[in-house]
Amino acid sequence: MVVIDNADLAELQSSLFTGVTVGLGSQVLNFENSVSILIQCPFKCEIEGGVKWGHGEEAIDSALLFSFLNHRVEQVSIESDGTLIMRFDVGGVTILPERNGLESYVFTSRLGICPVAII
Repeated sequence: MVVIDNADLAELQSSLFTGVTVGLGSQVLNFENSVSILIQCPFKCEIEGGVKWGHGEEAIDSALLFSFLNHRVEQVSIESDGTLIMRFDVGGVTILPERNGLESYVFTSRLGICPVAII
């Protein structure tokens, strides 16, 4: 079930990507305005004409996100299947929830905590 709405997405729009926190079995994308996205699912990075795939549960894959550090989110959207798409001036990051009923990612903003789990 996806509970992220346009007000949540507006919190991420134009926000600076400031860091990646690597944990055991997850990664957290941190943004300047206290928005964070904890990911435990596949993600895709598109940069310089190439595509690289990673998974939130793999610590080594956090390096794929480094190219986006200190860049602003220029456009953000969520599809009906829970896929979260963020566009930066250098490329894009797409978070693809797994259809296993478990939390794939958790979007947190000043408006609240929005876990995304797809059955």
